[in-house]
Amino acid sequence: MDENKAKSPVETTVNPGVVEQLEQIKNAVPSTSQRLFDFLAANLKPIAVGCGVILLAAAAYSGVTHWRTSQAAKAADALGVILIEKTDPAARVQALEDFLKSAPDALKPTAQLELAAAAMIGKQYDKAVSAWTALEASPSADMKAMAGIGHAKSLTLSGKPQEALTLLEALKGTAPESYKQAITRQIAVAAEAAGNTQAASDAYAELAGVAEGAGKPFFEFKANQLKPKS
Repeated sequence: MDENKAKSPVETTVNPGVVEQLEQIKNAVPSTSQRLFDFLAANLKPIAVGCGVILLAAAAYSGVTHWRTSQAAKAADALGVILIEKTDPAARVQALEDFLKSAPDALKPTAQLELAAAAMIGKQYDKAVSAWTALEASPSADMKAMAGIGHAKSLTLSGKPQEALTLLEALKGTAPESYKQAITRQIAVAAEAAGNTQAASDAYAELAGVAEGAGKPFFEFKANQLKPKS
């Protein structure tokens, strides 16, 4: 009887070896899996299941991570093949659109940039606008500015200069300083195409004020040519 009573605590006591194994596994589990580990450790009886479930979970996570890495590598290879083999703008646009349907998030900006460029070369301006619009959602201020300029240029080339002008005027107030001159150039072009000679003249005059070399006389000429006559 005494022997049986002495053995009964084993049913509720965690084996020290199991505890040590759990600690080793815990240290090896990626931080992103920590909540999963904590849940398993808190809700499963180590004596009943040992480390089997924890090991299985850790192995499964490792397998998923490896699979994701493998898929990302395959996607990068696929994008590279498109950029090398699809030299015709229309074919490249189609291939990139198909690629983007299942592309990893990390590769989407690159694919969208290539799609925008190919669409503009192929004069598929509606598709270029869609690609630039997607890139404008980027958290990067540089990408937003670059995409906004591309978006506006696509609108101007597709016969919508007033829409381009509205976009550019708003963009100029939020873009990094290093993009302001490029935006002003596009404002000049869009405003002139839209028949807004005052805005075009002002933009060319601004460019003339900061230009150096051969470009300065041209900007001054355009500013004077487009300046409304009083």
